[in-house]
Amino acid sequence: MTTLTPATDAQVATIERRRGSHVWHVIRRDPLAMMSLMIIGVFLIIAIFAPILAPYPEQGAGKSSPKTLYLPPSLEHPFGTDELGRDVLSRVMYGARPAFIVPVVVVVIAVAIGAPLGAIAGYKGGWIDEGIMRVTDLFLAFPSLLLAMAITAALGRGLENAAIALVISWWPWYTRLVRGIAVGLRERPFVEAAQSIGVRDSVIVFRHILPNSISPILVQITVDMGTVILVAGGLAFIGLGTQPPDADWGLMISTGRTAVLNQWWISMFPALAIFILILAFNLLGDVLRDILDPRQYQ
Repeated sequence: MTTLTPATDAQVATIERRRGSHVWHVIRRDPLAMMSLMIIGVFLIIAIFAPILAPYPEQGAGKSSPKTLYLPPSLEHPFGTDELGRDVLSRVMYGARPAFIVPVVVVVIAVAIGAPLGAIAGYKGGWIDEGIMRVTDLFLAFPSLLLAMAITAALGRGLENAAIALVISWWPWYTRLVRGIAVGLRERPFVEAAQSIGVRDSVIVFRHILPNSISPILVQITVDMGTVILVAGGLAFIGLGTQPPDADWGLMISTGRTAVLNQWWISMFPALAIFILILAFNLLGDVLRDILDPRQYQ
């Protein structure tokens, strides 16, 4: 009779290094994946160095210029100017900051809350599973955007409150995702082996269940980054997110919608930035889903 023993830390680390090397090797050979990473990297650099890269950093930060109202795209202002005479290119660059900050904060906190709860629910089962999942279902009963709008309206307008509202509406998705994975993992031999030698439940959850849920979580994170960008932009569009004079792509689209027929550039360029960045995250998510298909490692 063969005795089952849980994998050591060194063995787990070796497996993860091999998987990471395989993922990076496949990504490097995939044109769509590399293009997506390049696009995300460019936007990230723009967000970090916006005050240096922006041609008119003061206007990007919100300072008006009454002498340059509604100028069309030109060499001096490649994306034109807005209703306050501000350079749209500089505003788009500054708008990349909340476009990255909000999704990163929301997704990281949502994973930190939702993934452990899902792992505990799936592993323990019984009344613990029922309690966690009923609360999760309560949040999932409302569309994410509608729930975020209601919470932001209650907390007050602003970028910070919008991020809090998105976290509250987003964590249940990771709870449900990881719970489904944990239900299948708790019957696997390596979990039974850990139980048989008296390993604590908390150790099993955080050293065996959660690490084996990383692949689908990473795929979901990549897709959710684009979704949160869109939802956060929607909150800014209706006046619940970033407040003037701060730059935000959703807010720029909102302020330019009344002049879209004559001054089309005010709304078009931030909308194009949203479209390109979301497309890059979604394409990267599709590639990661194909690479990290669990059936490849069975």
